Amino acid sequence: MSESDAFLTPAPGAKAAKVCGILAIVFALTCVGFPIAIILGILALVQQGKAKRLAKAQPEIYEAVPATGMVTGIIGLVLPVVMLPFVGIGSAIAIPALLGQRERAREVAVQSNLDLARTQAEMALQDLRAKAPGQVPTQDALLQVLFSHPLVQSLKNPITPAAPALQRGTSGALGTVMVYPDQEREGGVTTWSIQFRAAVRRGGQDQILQGEVITHTQQEVQDRTVNGWEVVPPPAEVPAPQK
Repeated sequence: MSESDAFLTPAPGAKAAKVCGILAIVFALTCVGFPIAIILGILALVQQGKAKRLAKAQPEIYEAVPATGMVTGIIGLVLPVVMLPFVGIGSAIAIPALLGQRERAREVAVQSNLDLARTQAEMALQDLRAKAPGQVPTQDALLQVLFSHPLVQSLKNPITPAAPALQRGTSGALGTVMVYPDQEREGGVTTWSIQFRAAVRRGGQDQILQGEVITHTQQEVQDRTVNGWEVVPPPAEVPAPQK
């Protein structure tokens, strides 16, 4: 370096070009900063060109501009273009997996609500039987006790927040556990039960979660003196509790 070169100053824009170029590379490597990287890369090239023109026009004042700003600016512009296909491939793999995990988590939460409601119904059935030994609680009485339980009332719908977590009926919103009385006859045996049913979304299709609590059964017996079947009268039912 000559004595005259020691008094030269960096051309305006040279430092800005270097800083913008480095930042462009940093944002390009973060993937989410592609637009910012492109803008900074352009700014780096603009500032580099400005500094070179001033250094060329006034060599007695400004020192020669290094190529750092130009190189980093070009890299900052090229990296987003090169990395974009890889980001697209990664997104195509990661997004469905993420959505699948979210659907699975919601399904597990709905299954937990259903299991809790079914367990509370079983406990309520045992309590009603203990209060009236030898008698069968009515399905309505069991449902009233179930829906008045504080733990059941505190449940939330993990799929449709605006909808209830537990509802009486046979159909409702996604994630709502539907509860309804049921009666089935098969092989001479009639079964009374409380059914639990919830619809969830899995892989873009609705799936059904189910459970039940059997309240009581009744078996038909054959009369020895009269041909045909005679139904045993059902046991007396405990009336619904008064609020």
